[in-house]
Amino acid sequence: MVGFKANPNFGTLEIRVCDGTATLAETLALVALIHALAHWFANNGSWLEAVAYPPYGLSRENKWRAIRHGLDAELVMNTDGKTKLMRDDLREWFEKLKPYIEQLNYHTYFSTLEAIMDAGTNSERQRKVFAYNNSFTEVVKHNISEFLLQVPLYRRELAIT
Repeated sequence: MVGFKANPNFGTLEIRVCDGTATLAETLALVALIHALAHWFANNGSWLEAVAYPPYGLSRENKWRAIRHGLDAELVMNTDGKTKLMRDDLREWFEKLKPYIEQLNYHTYFSTLEAIMDAGTNSERQRKVFAYNNSFTEVVKHNISEFLLQVPLYRRELAIT
């Protein structure tokens, strides 16, 4: 699931993406990204005042694109229709977050995020398994293998050509 839920009564923000990863390392990497972003926004809150809030339809469109295309999604950046690849946008954020990566000693986690961006997400791996085998049973076996081994299994390990 992709999304978030603010709970002002508790002063919390629930992030709903961390259940989509196959390994603990990938989950920790996402949590580290969220934590570093929280630090950045805490120190750069005025940035939000300078950026126009996107129309509801634009947010829904980008959510759909992210769900459908994953890291290959072209996100609509403004009401003029300018787009940017999600991978490029994330890499720009990684640059902004460098001081927090240093401060929090999150190098390992961000290396994992870079590996995900280079080699693909869990959902991309699942789609490749299905495309190769045309079998949901094989996708489940793949997920079990990744969970038990605690490593992402890419094409070379899957012998998928």
